[in-house]
Amino acid sequence: MLPGFWGKRLFVFPVVLALLGFLPYGGPALTYIQLNGTFSGGIVVPAAIAGEVTDYFEGLNATLYSFEAGVTGDEMNASITLLALRLSPPHEPVDFEVIVNARPIKGTTYVSYAERIPVCIEYGGRRYRAFLTVNPVHEVKASGSWGQDYLNGASNSTLMALGDLRLILRVEESEHYVFSIITPENFEVAAGGLVLGGKT
Repeated sequence: MLPGFWGKRLFVFPVVLALLGFLPYGGPALTYIQLNGTFSGGIVVPAAIAGEVTDYFEGLNATLYSFEAGVTGDEMNASITLLALRLSPPHEPVDFEVIVNARPIKGTTYVSYAERIPVCIEYGGRRYRAFLTVNPVHEVKASGSWGQDYLNGASNSTLMALGDLRLILRVEESEHYVFSIITPENFEVAAGGLVLGGKT
């Protein structure tokens, strides 16, 4: 047995126990909640706000906005689809803050869409994170197609509007187009590019 081995072992053992949840970690009591509405999945949150968090997500409304933009060229055609999620909470929580895909939800908020989306509950100076599956209640779509010659002269213009959202075009160079979904506050929710001859 090497000298000092037992001392190191006794020091590490309580740390392992704490990580496994057998010793207090210094924060509030936690509980696991299972969500089965617009957002589904499990998340661990402080027990004191578990009911409020459950009620919040049960009343959260989600609408998926889909913009499909097509480009027609002399030798090929290409298209891209951009998605944005509109979240309308049932109320403003008093004791905690909800963050979805890195955006605080303050009233109706648009966030970038992902089927498995990162969600964070901030409470008492701590953050509790999980990936949840989002099941939009409604879906709204818009699509359009434009010729290459038209797009080359339409940089920084609005190609389509869907509700409060606009699809903006930016021409990087001839045959290289960047499309962005923009909110009324000029926040870019999602973006993607097309290069005739390839996709980025």
